[in-house]
Amino acid sequence: MTGVFPSILPSEGDFVDDSYSRQELAQKEYSELQSIAAKVDSEDVHGRMSQDDLINGLEGKQRV
Repeated sequence: MTGVFPSILPSEGDFVDDSYSRQELAQKEYSELQSIAAKVDSEDVHGRMSQDDLINGLEGKQRV
């Protein structure tokens, strides 16, 4: 059995995932994705993109 060293585990409250995941974005309506894209500070993402391109562009971006 393999164990995990406690020193490499984030301590309580240290790790917060505040980025968008692909699964989360795929469940949103296109209009909601456009709204998020308008708020994201990125020149690579904009509301005129297709739904798939928005999902790809927003994945991993910090939540707004």
